[in-house]
Amino acid sequence: MHSTLLVKIASVITLGVLTSLFIALFLSQNIIFSAAAGILVICIANTIIYFLLKPLRKLVNSFESLGRGNFNQRVDIRSGDEFETIGKHFNEMADTVAKACQSLEREKDIAIAKESKLSEVLSSIVDGVIALDFNKNIILSNKAAEELTGYGEQELQGQSIDRLIHLFDGQEEVISKAYCQTSFNKSVKLIGKNGKQAGINLLSSRSNQTVQTNLSCVLILHDLSKEEELERMKLDFVSMASHELKTPLTSIIGYLSVFVSENKGKITKEELKLVERSLASSQQLFNLVQNLLNVNKIERDQMSVSIEILDYSPILSKAVEELKNQAGLKNIVLALDIPSAPLPKILGDRMRIEEVITNLINNAVSYTNPGGKVEVTVSTSPNEVTTTVADNGVGIPKEALPHLFNKFFRVSNASQQMSKGTGLGLYITKSIIEKLNGKIWVESEFGKGSKFTFTLPLTSQTAGLLNSNQFTNQAIQSGALNY
Repeated sequence: MHSTLLVKIASVITLGVLTSLFIALFLSQNIIFSAAAGILVICIANTIIYFLLKPLRKLVNSFESLGRGNFNQRVDIRSGDEFETIGKHFNEMADTVAKACQSLEREKDIAIAKESKLSEVLSSIVDGVIALDFNKNIILSNKAAEELTGYGEQELQGQSIDRLIHLFDGQEEVISKAYCQTSFNKSVKLIGKNGKQAGINLLSSRSNQTVQTNLSCVLILHDLSKEEELERMKLDFVSMASHELKTPLTSIIGYLSVFVSENKGKITKEELKLVERSLASSQQLFNLVQNLLNVNKIERDQMSVSIEILDYSPILSKAVEELKNQAGLKNIVLALDIPSAPLPKILGDRMRIEEVITNLINNAVSYTNPGGKVEVTVSTSPNEVTTTVADNGVGIPKEALPHLFNKFFRVSNASQQMSKGTGLGLYITKSIIEKLNGKIWVESEFGKGSKFTFTLPLTSQTAGLLNSNQFTNQAIQSGALNY
């Protein structure tokens, strides 16, 4: 360790002491001269010490300047002692601090740029985005979320989401504890500022960040109002177009039917065949229009059924008997297996149930190869009767099963091109069964056949099962239900 400064100070003190002793010993006879010489020695010693410690003042001033944020401050000390060493270390420290501050400034600029980009990205997203901390307080939101909720950014920041925004799944309120604990994806009704309402699809995603980040989950709010408006427009168009088509089609079918009945013996077989084909095509088009009208009613929740207590056996027997000839044309055996004991009474709509059975048997016959078999079986339980229509036909691919009852869905398979349809039949069938408080499902293995099963309630069920407001005495019209 250098001790140059200490040597200098010690030398000055030693010189001062020796000079004082010299004066005291040799010049003591003259008191005035001795005093003056002593004062002179003290002044010289102080002057020397002042110049020795002058670099200390430079260091103090430099540290004060550095403390005020002047990171360009440097000190130039060339005393050859510890002050020069301290000065060098000060300059090195100032360089390090200046570089660190420059780095922090760059990182700050980068962070500001990233924040600006994030803000722009969030603003450009059409769906609402809300981020919550672990206390379920809002820490981030975008413009779309603010428009949906009616709150401004400052009103949302730091506030509990459950206090500002209320979400309802039907009549039940959904709180943040429910949609932030697990992944959530559901259509709900949002009630925001001053009771502002909006239909949204809420998608939540839990964050895997640590507590230090204080990010619990992120919510995506997809506005459904435009989609609902578009859907209403589509339904209005389908309804209008179907009604407009139905009127002239009814007239065409009527005229062709009268022509065929009155001119069977007056025209040639070839001419009669052409007219009959025209009549069949017109009826097929009429059925398609009717199915579109039925779908329109289902989508608007306007499909009504007439509920009454029914004997189920005659309905089944009639439907099967009427389709035996059609099955026979393809050399397909159509069998009905009813328990020997009388079936209990069911609650349902006779015409709607006949349509369901006819549709399912028609489908089974259409997708069964010649020489196959279609079997209708019935079983009962304390609350319901279960009907199964099974065939040993071409079957349905596994990937198509979840979509089979969807509107306009048709199985895409080369082996199933033998029968054409609109993809509406099973959708309407499912809607009818659900209107009758039943259930319908399908089991199938590709290449080995299919089993369509549905249930209907028995009269022994509680009267409260059927909602009199939901079921009216007006029955819907329906055409052929082929998929």
